[in-house]
Amino acid sequence: MRTTSRIRWWGTAGVAVALFASACGSSSGTASSKGKTLKLGAVFSLTGAGGVYGPQQQQAVKLAEETINAGGGVNGANLSIQVVDDASTQTQAAQQTQTLIQQNQVVALLGPTLSNSAVAAHPIADSLKTPMLAVSTTGLNIVGTCPYPCTYIFRDSLGEAAAIPTNIKTYVAAASPKPKTGVLLYPNDDKFSVDGATAVKQTVTDPAVGIQLLDTIQFSKSDADLTQFVNQGVAKHPDVIFITSLGGIPAKIMTAARQQGFTGQFLGGNGFNSAAVSKQAGNFGKGARSASAWYLGNDFASNAEFVKAFKAKYGTDPDQFAAQAYTGVLILADAAKRAKLTYTDLAGDRQKLRTAMESTNIQTPLGPFQFTSTHDVHQTIWVIAMDGQGGFSLVTSVKPS
Repeated sequence: MRTTSRIRWWGTAGVAVALFASACGSSSGTASSKGKTLKLGAVFSLTGAGGVYGPQQQQAVKLAEETINAGGGVNGANLSIQVVDDASTQTQAAQQTQTLIQQNQVVALLGPTLSNSAVAAHPIADSLKTPMLAVSTTGLNIVGTCPYPCTYIFRDSLGEAAAIPTNIKTYVAAASPKPKTGVLLYPNDDKFSVDGATAVKQTVTDPAVGIQLLDTIQFSKSDADLTQFVNQGVAKHPDVIFITSLGGIPAKIMTAARQQGFTGQFLGGNGFNSAAVSKQAGNFGKGARSASAWYLGNDFASNAEFVKAFKAKYGTDPDQFAAQAYTGVLILADAAKRAKLTYTDLAGDRQKLRTAMESTNIQTPLGPFQFTSTHDVHQTIWVIAMDGQGGFSLVTSVKPS
């Protein structure tokens, strides 16, 4: 049975921000942690291909850290989160993860930003028996069925295996006339993109979808000019162009396709879900749809107060990647509150935190949040569309089964 954590609201710098009371904490538990420091780490892509996502993740983590500490910390302990840059590479992601665990002695970590980096970082965290929460890695085999035990790996980011089918199926169900044909474009040298392409290929074969892929067009994520690949796709006259990629690639494809006369629908995955990508696409991307773990305009309290606090601190709206990172800190802090950490037995505290994470049940900017038995997300899916002005509009929502 899961234990429900309650939500409290605290004023910080004139803005109401979300903090949560421990479901199992007591005054004696709080006193025992005073003067202690709960050390967490975060491995984000602040530069490189993931640099379009990582900076907002860092901002959100720091906002969560300040908010929790302003409300008394974690059972009295001060929360300290060290954010490091993996430069969007596997090598640095692995090195930074190992350093945070072995030298900096963090109890748990967030990240990495990219699925391509996670395949190098997560096995290290798992082998060192340290919880690592994926807050934006949405590729296949991140949790659940992994090429290693992944006992200590969790995810609060909506996987492509759930996001892409939901997006395609809700689009087809509402479209009139029904789309019959499509082309798929993706870089073949990036895990996130390849996993997304796999999800597209599997989904379009569903009889309820009934879209024929006229062409599957592959390229390299390092290709500066994608014109020839877009030309190839548009020449097939598809009803839908599927794009599974990240960074600036989706916007480049949308822009080139519209300039070449394509008037159909763009459908994609989590790579669409950043204001930076929507801004890059501009009016060329208007109506491009994806499924998201989060929607800016949701007015329930745990999201509205997060958005308000983020904008007050940074002068801009958060994006999905910020919301997931902020939620990640809430999850770890909530688990730490319930885990009765010793702050003297690091290995034991890591194990206690992992166990407590499995019974997470809190309100977050993503909505009510729990983990599945395989440490994946159990939450509402928000289907959104680019608005042509750097933002998104809500199309529909799908509750978890």
